[in-house]
Amino acid sequence: MSPARTAVAVLNQDGERFLDACFQALAGQEAPGGRELVLVDNGSTDGSQDRLAAAFPEVRVIRLGANLGYAAGYNRAFEMLDHEYVVLLNNDTRVRPGWLQALVAAADADPDVAAVTAKLVFADRPNIIQSTGTLLLSDGGGGDRGFGEEDRGQYRDREEVFGFNGGSALLRRSALDDVGGFDQRFFSYYEDTDLSWRMRLRGWRIIYEPQAVVEHVHAGTSGEWSESFMFHVDRNRMLMMLKNGSLGFVASAFRKVGVRAAGGPGRERSPRSGRHYGRVLGSMVANFPAVLLNRARSRGRMTVSDAEIERWVYPREKWDAASG
Repeated sequence: MSPARTAVAVLNQDGERFLDACFQALAGQEAPGGRELVLVDNGSTDGSQDRLAAAFPEVRVIRLGANLGYAAGYNRAFEMLDHEYVVLLNNDTRVRPGWLQALVAAADADPDVAAVTAKLVFADRPNIIQSTGTLLLSDGGGGDRGFGEEDRGQYRDREEVFGFNGGSALLRRSALDDVGGFDQRFFSYYEDTDLSWRMRLRGWRIIYEPQAVVEHVHAGTSGEWSESFMFHVDRNRMLMMLKNGSLGFVASAFRKVGVRAAGGPGRERSPRSGRHYGRVLGSMVANFPAVLLNRARSRGRMTVSDAEIERWVYPREKWDAASG
């Protein structure tokens, strides 16, 4: 085992412009049992690795050599990190003082907690919340709890949530060993909600820690509403539902998705073309046999009922109205 209990792993792909601010803030972070700072580089070509090595020589660099995406990139890092806790952090962030200590303290307080999710606020509007954990929406998607709300102290308490936000979260090594890492088919987006769902199927808990605050450049790496963003969001939420949900929930969620895609109530925020939906459907069909196998394996090891999972379901219409 590593001499440090906690690894802070920052995934990076051509994010040189973000790294100084990110690691300057991390340099002052400490945690009980020690911590190690790690850059997981997804084949950057912008000089990220050399710049970081020169400016922060104490940071361990894992060079993956190619852009493996969020899911596979972190999975490779999990294989190389043997710490009790692994903390995931986006490169386009700046953590506030006490962030790491708060995450570790929350995990230490309850051995049944698989993940501790931080409080994310917008870097350019630090009084506006981006996420205080992930909601499971009634159409099978995931939503950021508190998204777009002014921070008036309404999320001041440590509390249980459905899922963690992969932009900043602590994961317990024993939970990863139990359920496995991210689904690499997802590449990027929804892999955190999928892993949260699988953790919950095994009876693990996930909590939100309000004292762990992160300023985040929202979609700073991929670009919100880009073609890649929309494809992975739409496809991955469908794959996630098929893998993890009860048959009743899957059927209901797919109906809601169909209504939204057709332009009915709660239609998607950004218009999608027929070509877009064709790509999504084609990828789902190609992945269908493997997803069914994963479903059988995951749900075959369930230790809680679907009713216990579905008590976390939050109405999509209510979330849409609150998040604008």
